Amino acid sequence: MEKEKRLTFFEAAAIITGYGVGGGIMAVPYLASLSGLAVAAVVLVVAYGISLLMHLMIAEVMLRDNASGQLLELFEKYLFRGRLAWLMWIFFALVVLAFMASLAAFIAGGGEILAELLHFPLWVGYWLTYAIAAGVVFFGLKALGISEKVAVIGIVVLVGIFAVGAARQPVFLSTAVTGNLQTYLALYGMVMFSFFAIFSVPQAAQGLSWNRRLLPKAIAVGIGTNALIIATLTVTCLAVPGEVTRVAIIGLGRSLGGWATIVGSVFILLAMLTSYWSVSFALAVVVEERLGWGPRQSWLAATLPAFLIAITGALDFLGFMRLAGGAIAVLIAVMVVPLVNAARRYGRVESPEWTLGIWGGLPFQIVVVAGFLLMAAGSMVSL
Repeated sequence: MEKEKRLTFFEAAAIITGYGVGGGIMAVPYLASLSGLAVAAVVLVVAYGISLLMHLMIAEVMLRDNASGQLLELFEKYLFRGRLAWLMWIFFALVVLAFMASLAAFIAGGGEILAELLHFPLWVGYWLTYAIAAGVVFFGLKALGISEKVAVIGIVVLVGIFAVGAARQPVFLSTAVTGNLQTYLALYGMVMFSFFAIFSVPQAAQGLSWNRRLLPKAIAVGIGTNALIIATLTVTCLAVPGEVTRVAIIGLGRSLGGWATIVGSVFILLAMLTSYWSVSFALAVVVEERLGWGPRQSWLAATLPAFLIAITGALDFLGFMRLAGGAIAVLIAVMVVPLVNAARRYGRVESPEWTLGIWGGLPFQIVVVAGFLLMAAGSMVSL
């Protein structure tokens, strides 16, 4: 059983990357085109730094607690204690609903792509996507790590193909600063959302229990890989002639040819699968720990309802819960600061293998909270 839960460094980093990378990355180039390449570069660096700090705070909590529980259980242990314990059930319900909405969106989007690529009926695409997505999660953490590793390699290769294809075209790359505060906020919010992988940190921590010092490095590499993918895709879209569309793959297809549309569809499919794997695995463990269900029942509870939502086309529900999911993401990120402070006071391990040191002090905690509040503001901007 321990071998089944043991991850290599690359597999742990890929889980971090896979949670964050998603179809939303395809929206970053359009927002960057409204702001300019120079602004996009600054936003990418700032967002990476703030996201890295927040995820490393979770890593410190995991190392101070020396447990393999999910994030919700850490919140209950250090924050929702005593008379506040009942709030944990409300928090749990909201997180489950938000996760379900995300998973249903991944199934719906992946099903449409598969149906179009393979010329299958849409319902067949939904079933195939569910089988591939939920099937990996069924076999546990090691299968998750291997699948994420292969898929992330595939995503990097596909982005490289885009870049090579763009290099064969006339390049029109401008560093002029354009846009306004609204476009900057919207770009920042989308990039931050693409880095958000907080629920995958406990998975990486569990898989790297054989060498817990590797956890911070895996987080840095995982989020850094996302940054590399975003940067390459954005520069490629801004460099090729033609309009940068709201969904990047549409503009790339017009500029580079039909092959780019096919490659882009495979890219989005892999991005959705990697996110689905990490999110549904996290949800299954959350359900198992909170309700005391068995692994198989928790897996079914984490995957089947989202599939049913997807095939019934409950779009209004999904739209509402995606907004709720964004709000919960910001709420959790803000709560990380009191969580890490509580873990420093009450944690089981007095001298953990690694800590943030001065980077986890009050000034940087303020930066993290402010950064995620700005993310919330950016997500509400209408362009």
